[in-house]
Amino acid sequence: MQYTEGQLGRVFVVRIDDGEDMLVSLRQFVLDKDIQAGSITFLGALMNGRMVTGPEEPVIPPVPHFVMFEGGWEVFGIGTIYPGEGGPHIHYHASVGRSGHALTGCLREQATTYLIIEAVIIEFTGLKARRQLDIKTQLHLPVLGDRESAIKLTDFEKPVEKKEEPLPVEKKDEKIDLPGGLDEIIRDLTRHPPPRSS
Repeated sequence: MQYTEGQLGRVFVVRIDDGEDMLVSLRQFVLDKDIQAGSITFLGALMNGRMVTGPEEPVIPPVPHFVMFEGGWEVFGIGTIYPGEGGPHIHYHASVGRSGHALTGCLREQATTYLIIEAVIIEFTGLKARRQLDIKTQLHLPVLGDRESAIKLTDFEKPVEKKEEPLPVEKKDEKIDLPGGLDEIIRDLTRHPPPRSS
C-alpha cells in the first residue's frame, strides 16, 4: 500500500457539447489550467466510444479486451489526474448504458459526446504523486508518496493465493445475438469483429 496527503485546490465545472471528444476536451482543459493532480467526475451521454472491459485472460501483464459502443449511451464515471512523462495522465473508468444493457470499464482513445457531458474537476495540491510505467504489469500506475511511506506486507501478512479452475473459453466463431439490435451497436473488438461487407 502507498499513500500521500494533500489539500483541495481549485474546483472547475466543465460542459462538453455534442460532437466533442470528451477525452480530448478534458485533457486540453487540464493542460490549459495546469492541473497537476486531481479527480474528475462526469455524467451525460456518449454517441460512441472505446472501452477496455477487462483483460483477455487474467494474467500479468494483461492484454486489454476492447469493446466499441455506438448509438447514444448514458454515461457516468470518474477519472484521476497525476503528473507523468509527457504531461498529465488521466485515467477514466465509467459505466455506459442503453436499452437495459450496460458496459463498465476504462474509457480509452475515443469518447464522442452525445448532447452534453457535465464534468466537475477537483484539483489536489501538495501531493507527492506521479504516474509511471510499472515493468511487471506494463501499465502506468500511480506512485504515491516517498519511498518511506510505501507500506509493504510481510510474507506472514500476504494473502494466500487461491488456485481456481480456468473459466471456459468462448468459441471465436460464435455469433452474438443481442436483443433490440444491440449486436449492431456494441462491437467486441477482440473476439467478434464486424462482418465484412460484400
